[in-house]
Amino acid sequence: MMEQRPSLKQQPPDKNARAFKHSAVEGLLRGFGVGASSAEMTEVLELLGAKGGLPLEVPVDRYIALIEWLARRFFGTQPRPEGIRSVGMRMLHGYRQTLLGNIQLKALNLMGPERLMRKMGDFMGRNSNFGERTSKEVGPRHWKIHFRGVPIAPEFYQGLCEASFEVMGIMKMSMTFERKGPEDTDFDVRWE
Repeated sequence: MMEQRPSLKQQPPDKNARAFKHSAVEGLLRGFGVGASSAEMTEVLELLGAKGGLPLEVPVDRYIALIEWLARRFFGTQPRPEGIRSVGMRMLHGYRQTLLGNIQLKALNLMGPERLMRKMGDFMGRNSNFGERTSKEVGPRHWKIHFRGVPIAPEFYQGLCEASFEVMGIMKMSMTFERKGPEDTDFDVRWE
């Protein structure tokens, strides 16, 4: 079983640094079955620069490195963008296994896609302290999501969104994106 609480031996997080909360890292690891005593956890802690347990917060560059490491390790035969998308899909399922994720996403399958899309900015940004995420309905079953100041690969969020729709029982959806800059992406989401 994964360690539920971060080690108290860690340095306090820098309040000004762009970072992800512990629950985002825990969700990723649970999605891949990486437990506290596994060989993978030793590599993860080294990658995160952590000693004695998962930190309270992880700098964004180390979170990106973790996503890329998981993509190489578990989806190494896929092209990089597809591997990162697959990591995003697994992250949603792993996050639902965390205490916080279980509470936040308990009714995901009852929520419906319109309500999810209205809350998508908050949903996607809940575990980080940076960036702006907004969503807007542009037609029936058609939404635009705008990320500004978010350096994570858009394929990761594409996977998260696709997995959310699967949980809701909607199999016919498409999500495309256009990079507007290194940290800015516009997503287009449609479903039947």
